[in-house]
Amino acid sequence: MNRKYSLKKSFEIAELLKQKRSVGDHYYIIYYIFHDQEPFQIAISISKKIRTVVEKNYEKRVIREILRSDLPLLKGMKILVIAKASVKKISFTEKKNRLLKLIRRINKEKK
Repeated sequence: MNRKYSLKKSFEIAELLKQKRSVGDHYYIIYYIFHDQEPFQIAISISKKIRTVVEKNYEKRVIREILRSDLPLLKGMKILVIAKASVKKISFTEKKNRLLKLIRRINKEKK
């Protein structure tokens, strides 16, 4: 995923959390806001309970890859994806299904 899609400024992430608009399940939480700018912006956070950096980076790569395949669903959004520690227990396809289900719930609210 290109760097232009990254959400790195702490005040922007704080704005997402302040809005308190979120969807989640046992494995992921997604905080989101809608905006008028064309490219979406994303920040990814992994639970501190996932101890090693290797595992954290793996989960970040998986989330980026899943979202890269469905970029049209993310138009006009700023999102913060938080992966919980329980995400280590499920397979890639289950992770993909769970994340896309949450993204579709957000898109239903958008329309």
